[in-house]
Amino acid sequence: MNATVLEVRDLRTHFGQAKAVDGVSFSVARGEVLGLVGESGSGKSVTGFSIIGLVDPPGTIVGGQIVFNGRDITRSSREEMRALRGRRMAMIFQDPMMTLNPVLRIDTQMIEAVQAHENV
Repeated sequence: MNATVLEVRDLRTHFGQAKAVDGVSFSVARGEVLGLVGESGSGKSVTGFSIIGLVDPPGTIVGGQIVFNGRDITRSSREEMRALRGRRMAMIFQDPMMTLNPVLRIDTQMIEAVQAHENV
């Protein structure tokens, strides 16, 4: 039986009165792949941003738990989350034209991302 790597329990992420994610739960075991599928605006990206700790204000996780390798990371500091991102978890963003710099080679950008997390 594979150990659970990620467990999201009743995740609720709001932007003021707007409920972007409201009660999402799932788990992922080591070796499993999970895809989030839904209509535009259904909360897929906000769920991902919540998990990796990149929800920008006024957004906030107002409830639930995100358990990564047995530890609830919803209360982790920015430094603790930065140490996890890139080394232990990552997100593939939907629009590479918005996340990649078109004047830099892709290998340069990938190397920079790895180096940013090496000494954390």
